[in-house]
Amino acid sequence: MVKPPFNLIISNVPGPRSTHYWNGAPLVGTYPLSIPINGMALNITCTSYDGRMCFGLTGCRRTLPHLQRLLTFLDESLAELEEAAGVA
Repeated sequence: MVKPPFNLIISNVPGPRSTHYWNGAPLVGTYPLSIPINGMALNITCTSYDGRMCFGLTGCRRTLPHLQRLLTFLDESLAELEEAAGVA
């Protein structure tokens, strides 16, 4: 098997701009998920929903044993970006 020339995939999937409901209950968020493929270390998928961005990270346990740290850094960086843009 030939290894791919990259080990990171980032995708963006636009979602609905308004709130969706199921039997009268509002959908409060989405959790994007992608299917890992052989040779990939990390997949980052972001999707929009009702004016928000939601991120999903799927990683190889051997390559990224501390994926939770990356989520922490992502949260911190997004907070800094929101503050710099004046939307925090």
